Amino acid sequence: MTQSWVLAISVIVVVVVLSTRACPEGCQCFKDVPTVYCNAPDLDHIPQGIPGNTTLLQMQGTKLAVVRKGDLRDLPLLRTLYLSGNRLQTIEVGVFDDTPALVDLEAGNNKISELSAGVFRGLDKLQEVHLSLNSIAHITAGVFSSRPNLQVVDLQKNKIMSIQSGAFTNLANSDVFDLSNNNIGVIKDGVFQGPQGAKHVMLGNNNISSIDPTAFRAFTSLTLLSLDNNYISAIGSMLHNLENLDVLSAVNNKLTQVSDSDFAGCAKLRMVDLSSNQISAVSQNAFKNLPDLQEIILNKNNLKRMDVFLPPGLKTLHFQQNLFAEIPPLPSGIVDLDMSYNPVESFKEGQFSSLTNIQQLSLSGIKCFSEAGIITPGVFAGLGSVKLGTLSLTNNRLRRVPTDAIDHIGNITDLNLSGNNISTIGPKDFGHHTYLFTLDLSDNKLTWLPAEALMALDIFMLELSGNPLVYIGPDAFKHGLFHVGLENTKLRLIDESAFNSSQGVKSLTLNNNSLNYLPGLIFAPLTFYGDPSEILLLDDNPWRCDCQMRDYSKWLQSASNIQTLTCDTPPRLHGTALRDVPVDQLTCDCPHLSSPNISTAGSTTVVTVGHRAVLKCTVTCCPVAAIIWTTPTGTKLSEDSDAPGISVSDDGALVIATATSAKSGTYTCLAANFMGKDQATVHLTVTGNQ
Repeated sequence: MTQSWVLAISVIVVVVVLSTRACPEGCQCFKDVPTVYCNAPDLDHIPQGIPGNTTLLQMQGTKLAVVRKGDLRDLPLLRTLYLSGNRLQTIEVGVFDDTPALVDLEAGNNKISELSAGVFRGLDKLQEVHLSLNSIAHITAGVFSSRPNLQVVDLQKNKIMSIQSGAFTNLANSDVFDLSNNNIGVIKDGVFQGPQGAKHVMLGNNNISSIDPTAFRAFTSLTLLSLDNNYISAIGSMLHNLENLDVLSAVNNKLTQVSDSDFAGCAKLRMVDLSSNQISAVSQNAFKNLPDLQEIILNKNNLKRMDVFLPPGLKTLHFQQNLFAEIPPLPSGIVDLDMSYNPVESFKEGQFSSLTNIQQLSLSGIKCFSEAGIITPGVFAGLGSVKLGTLSLTNNRLRRVPTDAIDHIGNITDLNLSGNNISTIGPKDFGHHTYLFTLDLSDNKLTWLPAEALMALDIFMLELSGNPLVYIGPDAFKHGLFHVGLENTKLRLIDESAFNSSQGVKSLTLNNNSLNYLPGLIFAPLTFYGDPSEILLLDDNPWRCDCQMRDYSKWLQSASNIQTLTCDTPPRLHGTALRDVPVDQLTCDCPHLSSPNISTAGSTTVVTVGHRAVLKCTVTCCPVAAIIWTTPTGTKLSEDSDAPGISVSDDGALVIATATSAKSGTYTCLAANFMGKDQATVHLTVTGNQ
């Protein structure tokens, strides 16, 4: 090797060594991007000797408690300082004298209790200050004064009780003030002095009971004001002449009325949300001079009437959980109307016929619907040309699908009938609505799904969760389905061919049911590719990993991206994933395997009104079979069902506690295990008078 090469290599080694030594202990330094990370858990100070060209310095998860004047000397190019997640209590005045280029300061999740006036002096380029999750109790005058480029002040989740006048002055280029989740009680005049450029001011989740009428007058560019979860009792003149205000949210306060002058000068106001107050009156002209107003949300108030001027451009009107006994006058341009959970006593024929642009209509928990258990056909008369995106009729105690009523609507995309008392559905129940993107029948009284029930429908999302379903039969679901929700039911048995006609299902929830086993090829028609949108939930069922699971286990070994299930019994396999159990260990304690054979001998066939009847379903088979009873009305029951006055005992018998004439008819017992099925009938005659 020549002498020149040796010299060159020596120079390189020296440069590398010097570079390594230039990084303080406990830090990582990156030359290409001048960045330094000092995240060693035992560090309790900002190390000295940080390279002078550093533009980003991070200290997180350390014991750092104080940042002292001089700690950042020789860092004139520092633009970003991350000090979040330490034990920081104090930032001394003068700390930033040597960092004129600082743009972003983040010191959230520390223990800072005080910010001294002048702490940010000299930081003319500072744009963002993030100090959330500290213990700051007071903001003194001058702390955030005259920062010409300051855009974001994040002080959420502190303990701020008071803000002195002059705390935020001359911040013409500000954009966001987030003071939410503190203990502020009063916003005084002068807190925000001089030109304020902020477009978003968040003051939610405080204890604010008083805001000076002129407190916000400097915010000539304000577009969003959030005052949620405070104790404000009146709007008064605090919003006057906020000519660029776009959104006002004052949810969960103590407002009792909306006055004519509350929004004076707010000509560009687009959305007002005053939900969860105590508003009982809205003045006639409260919204009159708001030509751009599109959304009024007044949920959870005490309104009985709403005979006020509403701008013709209004699109959204939400009056959920008020005291309306009748539907108030509505602008014809309404797109989204929510009148849910009101004591509406009656509806006029064609009540909504003027709403030719309506796309979302929510009429859940309506008094007259709940009392009658039906919806009169004329409620939706006049909507024959409307393409309704969402119709929500939840929690109305409906006994059946309101076919005649919804048939008046031109088209429905999403139909929500959850939380009703619907016990049966048939192929004609949905009228001409043959395409539904979403059909939600969750939390009703359905005990099974007849194959023909959805025959005429093309559905993408079907929700049946929360029903007392015990049985899913052959070809229960049709082509086009993507999602089927069957969680939290009483599901005891699924036929092997249940999904043969619905190969497109990619989201299937079967968790929290009473399933013991799965037929071997039940999921074979479905094609799962492992896409994140694909879901198969099988948890929280009493899975028996015995011989009945053998065929399914064999198929599972050959399938990809199918979620396995966890064994509940036998005890030796409890908590074990089925995929991890060798097939030869899936055994049953049977002399020989056999399909079910039913005997109804000993059944009650004639009973007097008021007496008990027991219908026998004695099953001989191995392994044990699932038993499903069908009543004359079509209700299906298993041992987990909780139908009033009728139950299935552990030995498979159907017990009618008190017979009535309505209980007369033919009852069918179905028994099934992985070897096959059998069924038998018992005819019950109830005699005597009620």
